[in-house]
Amino acid sequence: MITILSYIIAALVTMPLLFLLISYFFAMKWHRYKKKAVRQCTQFTVPFLVLAIHVLLLVLFEESYWAWIIVFLLVILSLSVIIQYKVYEEVQLGRSFIVFLRLSFVVLLVVYMGLTAFGLADRLFL
Repeated sequence: MITILSYIIAALVTMPLLFLLISYFFAMKWHRYKKKAVRQCTQFTVPFLVLAIHVLLLVLFEESYWAWIIVFLLVILSLSVIIQYKVYEEVQLGRSFIVFLRLSFVVLLVVYMGLTAFGLADRLFL
């Protein structure tokens, strides 16, 4: 039973797009509104994207970039707080964290797709 659970977790970490589709399916069943379901599944997918990017960087370059990923995420969070302060002149941490999750999802998805394409090209042609 533990091995099956570990295989499922490993599959979700190495294939975050699969987790995105699964979480969207459950969010649609839960909320019944597409907009809420998309927002919720993107927010739930961010940690899996972070882990997937870490694993991809570990496999491709055989070096851990965990600290750089954390620093990058903290920069995105601080930028969302600064922008919220400049626009609204007050900081609401809940709103700032949600903006951070959405922005992180977009950036991390692009990085994940780029690393996947680079990894495929590296293994096929080099």
